[in-house]
Amino acid sequence: MPFVRLVIPLMMGIIAQFYLDFSVYTFGLLPLITLLSLIFRWLPPARKYAWRHWLHVIVHVQLFFVGAIMLYCHDLRYHPLSYQKSYVTGDDILLRLEGPPEEKPRSISQTATVLGLSHEGSWKPATGKLLVYAEKQLKDSLQWGDDILVRATPSPIRNGPGGFDYRQYCAMQGISGQLFLRRGDSQLFRRNGPSWLEYGLYNGLHFCTETFQKYIGAPEAGMASALLVGFRQGLDKEIVQDYSNTGIIHVIAISGMHLALLYSSLLLLLSWLPANRAGNWAKALIVLLFLWGFTLLTGASASVLRAAVMFSGTTIGRFILVRQSNIFNTLAASAFLLLCYNPYLVMDVGFQLSYLAVMSILLFYTRIYASLKCRKKWLDHLWQMVALTLAAQILTTPVCLYLFHQFPTWFLPANLLAVPLSTVVIYLSILLLAISPFHWVAHAIGILVKWLIVAMDASVRFIGHWPGALIKGISCHIPSVLLIYAAIGCWVIYRQQELRSAREWAVYCCCGAMAAGILAVFLQPPPQDYRYNRYILHKGRKIVVIDSALGTCIPDKKFKVDYILLTRNPHTDVRRILAFYRFDTLVIGAGNAPRRIEQWKSECDDLTLRFISVPDQGAYVINF
Repeated sequence: MPFVRLVIPLMMGIIAQFYLDFSVYTFGLLPLITLLSLIFRWLPPARKYAWRHWLHVIVHVQLFFVGAIMLYCHDLRYHPLSYQKSYVTGDDILLRLEGPPEEKPRSISQTATVLGLSHEGSWKPATGKLLVYAEKQLKDSLQWGDDILVRATPSPIRNGPGGFDYRQYCAMQGISGQLFLRRGDSQLFRRNGPSWLEYGLYNGLHFCTETFQKYIGAPEAGMASALLVGFRQGLDKEIVQDYSNTGIIHVIAISGMHLALLYSSLLLLLSWLPANRAGNWAKALIVLLFLWGFTLLTGASASVLRAAVMFSGTTIGRFILVRQSNIFNTLAASAFLLLCYNPYLVMDVGFQLSYLAVMSILLFYTRIYASLKCRKKWLDHLWQMVALTLAAQILTTPVCLYLFHQFPTWFLPANLLAVPLSTVVIYLSILLLAISPFHWVAHAIGILVKWLIVAMDASVRFIGHWPGALIKGISCHIPSVLLIYAAIGCWVIYRQQELRSAREWAVYCCCGAMAAGILAVFLQPPPQDYRYNRYILHKGRKIVVIDSALGTCIPDKKFKVDYILLTRNPHTDVRRILAFYRFDTLVIGAGNAPRRIEQWKSECDDLTLRFISVPDQGAYVINF
């Protein structure tokens, strides 16, 4: 498994560069290390064999520096033509608009690539990406592919309220600033239009969403679009929250599961082709065309790219090279290739969870499934789904606890209901697209898909309201995650290679757990503010975060706070909140359903309460 040994040091170099930010002079060590490897090749055979382990160390160090250099080269701060290095206030910026404009409540937004800068009439090339926000009246004048000349000053991207580092997220996409355009700030320089591939993908996505709207109807059409092509703009926020609370958000996010369904369906449909050289080449070309077409159509997220690269390697090995490969090596090879393409993927949550889920299934599914034998076929299929769900959770749970600090306790029944239903919906949605010219048949299929989605949403919502459905506020930091993975790794090693005695194994585990526990205590970040459950005290200001329904027992004395933050679409109303709290300002977050936001605003107007609506007024900054 050569790629398993290669991808680990490459990944470690990328992560080290991300956090430590080595200077360019540090990379001068790479030629010296390369020289050592060349000297090693000239040694006598006896010396080579005796020192072979040192060669492995040298190669791993080389890959470590290669990973760091790759991330350095992708960092626009160090690009010699970065607009940030040469832009002067008042310069004209030549931009190329990428993608169709996306409508916001009060504006439109597009991503734009910087082509050049004009300083006092002198043009010079530049590179970079910007988020462009414009007034809605400019929607028709800002078209996909246009080169526009802008006289506006870029501003740094700011993080909104909450813990999500939006600035860092944009930086990993190559976006380093934002522009706000008003009428007269831009003029058309050249009209290009999108490329034929971009235009074809956009039309395909538009065809899918329009067909679903016509034959399924809102809001279920939004769910069908999300399930099949990853278009999530039509999804109801309450539904998304229900899926998140039950731990099955992966069902409505395009992932490797969707590509696995496509791959297995293609193999079944192409099974009639002869098993000779010409038939195998035809199968490989058709499968690769559909795999990558679907990947590009759905936006090429990290999890889909992982699955596409893995299935591509499997297809080439099976039908063209006629060779079986080790699945762990294929998994590592896909990670290696994707990190060479974009090293920032290692920090992508979808990338991390996708690889951890697949690795977890490969390591634990067989053992879990073999632990119980079911004679009845339907019960055996059910147990396979249970084993697969449990196996995928083992390696993904520590990262989820660290990132989201919550755990959905009823993830197993939710998966057992949602995954089969979503699979049926996906296949019927494909059938609906295929027979859309036959209106009466398409209407019948559309009604069936609609009610299946209604049943799936109702089931997920029902499970999400079970007692203890979501455990929140779990404190999990990096040392804790490392301790959990160390324990899992020790168990895997123990199962693969029996130690000399169970007593020795117990001693090793106890010593390792004590050392990791002490490390976790000392590395635990000290608390800077007081926070308990939904209550926050920061520099004398009291903040209450309401993200779920309030209790049934009303206190005798109201709790006095400065701010109430409504987020994650809690099932409550303002009068209910007033029964528990006395507050100065009600802040309505952006992660709530539009109809609930309008309800809270209307109630605040009726009760003459001060409120801030983040979706309407933008980020609300509190100066402590």
